[in-house]
Amino acid sequence: MNARRAARATGAWTKSANRARVTLPTIPRVIPAVIARGILGLALLALAGCSLSLGGGGSGVANTDQSLSALPWCDQPLISFQDDSQPSQQALTDWGAVKGELGFTPYLPASLPSGACLDLVGGSIHDPIFGAHLSITWVLPGSGPLSFSEAPKRGTVSTTPQCAKSQVQTGSQATTICIGTLGDASITIASHLPTATLQGYFSKLKANVDWQPTAPAPTATPAATSAATATGN
Repeated sequence: MNARRAARATGAWTKSANRARVTLPTIPRVIPAVIARGILGLALLALAGCSLSLGGGGSGVANTDQSLSALPWCDQPLISFQDDSQPSQQALTDWGAVKGELGFTPYLPASLPSGACLDLVGGSIHDPIFGAHLSITWVLPGSGPLSFSEAPKRGTVSTTPQCAKSQVQTGSQATTICIGTLGDASITIASHLPTATLQGYFSKLKANVDWQPTAPAPTATPAATSAATATGN
């Protein structure tokens, strides 16, 4: 988890989607291929990274839901966007500086099961292919990661989500991918949850949901270095 999060914090995770050799599910003809494959790659990378680090499985059903802002970070906060209009491509960590540059309206669920936590947020702006993209991953109790990847809608695309099973698996769990549109956004949801559950999330998406956690981030305890241990300092 720490290595993956560190790589993504430097912007490496936004570039690795194009290099990753993953088998994607059949893309519905109504989805522009270049957009679909890009956001599918990001969704699968985020999902696979969280699954390997945090585990998951089972159908764990929570009795109550919480608003996104009430859900804590799983680890230390990680917000990393890349501005492709800048030669340095310096990572942007302020959502306020990014939101107005996306060129589309983000749509997210108003709430998620109690016990869920936010793992990472990232993407890019001023991208020469997408224009911009946004990827947000939560980890749900019992079922593991739930990833939303969004980009501007291109052309005439169905608002009815099209779903398929990916051949990329974590253990015995297949990843379900659903793609659809809402407003001016093309939206991909990836998870180990059943297809019907992901379709249900699509039907409840809301515009401009406040996802930033208000709960304090987990406190990390610094580990002693081997040198300090050896010298007794």
